[in-house]
Amino acid sequence: MRAVLLTAALLFASTVQSLAADRKIDEFYGAYLGHGTEETPASEPGDLEKQTRFSQVIIRPAEENGFTIEWATLKLKGDEIPREADTKSYSQTFRASDRPNSYRDITSGDPNLGADTSWAVISGDTLSIVQFSVAPDGSYFITHYDRTLTAKGMDVRFTRFENSRIVRAVRLNLFKGPATVK
Repeated sequence: MRAVLLTAALLFASTVQSLAADRKIDEFYGAYLGHGTEETPASEPGDLEKQTRFSQVIIRPAEENGFTIEWATLKLKGDEIPREADTKSYSQTFRASDRPNSYRDITSGDPNLGADTSWAVISGDTLSIVQFSVAPDGSYFITHYDRTLTAKGMDVRFTRFENSRIVRAVRLNLFKGPATVK
C-alpha cells in the first residue's frame, strides 16, 4: 500500500511540475553579476582543475519579440596570487520563432555549410541557449548555457562539448542588479 501511495505521490508531483507555466522572456530582463567555479578536465581522467570565474549577464528586449543577451567573463590566472586576467565578452540577438518560448539567433546559418547556428528556449524557470558549429574536418562544437531564475537572481550552468566530450563546465551564481535594463 505504501508503494502505491508513494508512486501516486511521485506521479502527482511530476504532473504538477510539468504543468508549471514557462516563464516569459521579459521575466529574464535585467543585469546580473556574480561568480562561480569552472571545472576543467585535467590531464588525468577524473581529475578536475577548479578556477574561480566572474561573470556579468545583461538581457534586454530586442525587435520582433526577441531579446539581446550580453555576457562577459573574467578568469584570474595564477596560483594563490593572480598574475594575469583573461576577459571575454559576447553578445547575441534572438528573434521569436513560430513556436512558443523558442528563439533563433539572427546570425544563425546552416551548419552543413560551415555556418554557426544558435537557438534559445525557455522551459520553466530556465532560459537555455545552444550554439552549434561544425569544423571543415567534420568535428563539432556545442556550447550550452542554462540560465535559471532564482529568488536572488540567476544560476548559470555552462558546458562546452567537443565531439561529444565535455571540455569545460562552469557553474555560476549571479545576483540581479537593482535597476531594470531597457
